[in-house]
Amino acid sequence: MIKASEETLQHVKKFQKELNTGTVALVLLSILKRAKKPLYGYEISKLLDNTHGEKQSAIYPVLRSLSEKGLLNSKVKPSDSGPPRKYFTISTLGKAVLKEWVAIWKEKQSLVDQILGEPHE
Repeated sequence: MIKASEETLQHVKKFQKELNTGTVALVLLSILKRAKKPLYGYEISKLLDNTHGEKQSAIYPVLRSLSEKGLLNSKVKPSDSGPPRKYFTISTLGKAVLKEWVAIWKEKQSLVDQILGEPHE
């Protein structure tokens, strides 16, 4: 493994943060579209922890933002083991937006893969 300078690490962290910001919403909508039942934040975060390594705290602002934009529906229900939980489902608008985002993602992924696959000088 190449030993990176502090300056390089700063750029890597910045890039990772920007990339995560752009993909978390896409991943959350996809998870909720595939879910067979409404999910609450902790359930979603556990799915992400197991597959993508996202931090639990990072998803709540995105869930809130997606809800405010009408891409998710939410309903608060009592919990047997603590405070009430907010359960999320993807809305009809969310499904339409997800379809478009996936198309954009695939297009950009193809472009990036193509460019990264070319020899560099």
